[in-house]
Amino acid sequence: MKKKLLEKDIFYLSLFICICLVAFGGIIFTNKNLNKLVSSKDAVNKDNEINLVENKDDSVPTSTESKQNLEKAKEENKTKEQQTQTKSESKLNYIGTEVLRKYSDDMPSYSKTLDVWEIHKGLDIAAKDGAEIKSILDGTVKSVYSDERYGTSIELSYADGLTVIYSGIKENVSLEKGDAVKEGDCIGYVGNTTNVENEDGTHVHIEAYKNDKAINPLSLLE
Repeated sequence: MKKKLLEKDIFYLSLFICICLVAFGGIIFTNKNLNKLVSSKDAVNKDNEINLVENKDDSVPTSTESKQNLEKAKEENKTKEQQTQTKSESKLNYIGTEVLRKYSDDMPSYSKTLDVWEIHKGLDIAAKDGAEIKSILDGTVKSVYSDERYGTSIELSYADGLTVIYSGIKENVSLEKGDAVKEGDCIGYVGNTTNVENEDGTHVHIEAYKNDKAINPLSLLE
């Protein structure tokens, strides 16, 4: 009887030990797989975090970069405005205020003084009496003379075979033949000394020649 009870106890003890071993093994296996899973997840999260940081650096400027970009945009806009202003400026104000009578080498234009339609190979620019007349380029005085039609005149020689004659100037011209002038220098004063255009109001009559061929003076003022 005792022998049977002992064998029965040994059987249950062995069964219990087997169950414990299986349970322990299961715990070790589960922990091992769980650690692998956690490690894998951390790696994925780390990669994603790196990618997000890199994308953020590429796409979102810092406050310093934003300020620099703003200043750069302002500077570029200022440069464009200056270029536009320079482009729109005209040397017309070197002579007067507005064109009274345009240049024409094939179509006649009307002369108020002579009351005729005629070819007008010059440009008449309205100007205030006594106002300065400025040279439109760097050049040399070729001659100073009194023209019976257009009054006191100054002929300036410029580069590349260009010659410009300014007429309707006050008589007290201080320049002489051979004098050098710079662009913007005063060469005389508006005097309306013309005899054939005095009905057109106070103005300066200018003519331009390229290699002795008449050209439109307006092309030099734009």
